[in-house]
Amino acid sequence: MKKINVICVGMLLLAMGISTVMVAQTHKKKKKKKQTTEQSSAEADSIAAARTRDSLSRIAASTPAAEPIDTTHQLTDGLVADTAGYLNMSGITLDTSKVIDGFYKQHLLEGARPYAFPKENKFNVKFYKRIWRTIDLSDSVNKIFAIPGQSLMRIILEAIKAQKLIAYADEGFTKTLTYEKVMKRITPDSFQVILTDPDTTYKVASSFDPDSVKLLEIKEDLFIDKVRGRMITQIIGLAPVTRLKGSTGEDLGTTHGFYLYFPQCRNVFASKEAYDTQRDLADYSFDDVFIQRNFHSTIFKESNPGDLRIIDKFPNDEKAQKAEADRIEREIQNYKKNLWKR
Repeated sequence: MKKINVICVGMLLLAMGISTVMVAQTHKKKKKKKQTTEQSSAEADSIAAARTRDSLSRIAASTPAAEPIDTTHQLTDGLVADTAGYLNMSGITLDTSKVIDGFYKQHLLEGARPYAFPKENKFNVKFYKRIWRTIDLSDSVNKIFAIPGQSLMRIILEAIKAQKLIAYADEGFTKTLTYEKVMKRITPDSFQVILTDPDTTYKVASSFDPDSVKLLEIKEDLFIDKVRGRMITQIIGLAPVTRLKGSTGEDLGTTHGFYLYFPQCRNVFASKEAYDTQRDLADYSFDDVFIQRNFHSTIFKESNPGDLRIIDKFPNDEKAQKAEADRIEREIQNYKKNLWKR
């Protein structure tokens, strides 16, 4: 029995020895493998670093040497930057695109023609009255005639110069004027400027600005066509009103530089757009503005035997002048309302 126990203990010791040897060999192999892996990684890093240094050396060789930095320019409290680079315009090209001054425009009315009025038979006219009105271009509704750079006056002068409109010297349209005569009538010859010495003066020629015209006058006929049974209003004449000033700037009153026969103006007016952004009017011609009476006006004269204006009847009394103008306007409107009353 003792002999069997001794044999068992021996076999146990032998097994433990063999296990220890095997674990030791396993640890030795793992350590050797780890050392080999670390060596391979170090060699790869060394090769990559060598390649990077080689690439940087080639780039440096192909890049021109940088100019030395100018350290003479001192900053002021660190707030003012160096503007040398900012002012360099060597990389900027000249822009030669077409210049468009003003808001968006579509010239859809170029070559347009006004629609013709029905021919009136004088034997069908039942009621007739001639009225003269002023159109104040300072009125917000009438600004459409006085847009800077494309005012109605500028269009008229360009048409007269191009011989597309005939200017007349009188309200009866009996004497014509050339463009040169028109400009001479509306442009003062000169005005005097007094220098420091009161005895010394010199004359300076003045020019005419079409946009300076702030008043238009129209002459129109009102009549009843008994066949169509309606009140007809036809504009006959148009005249710009210019103000005269003396050598010291005093107001010398107004004058009519020329007159236009309105039916002759319609071809020009129908081909010129009238823009009014406030009232959203577009593709709208000056002929439409007049024919549709899309403007504000004030009566200043009606046909009478003495050919007197309202201001001649009531001088120095603006309240009476306005009352008379309102009376004439009211009379016309009442006639329209009572046209079909028995």
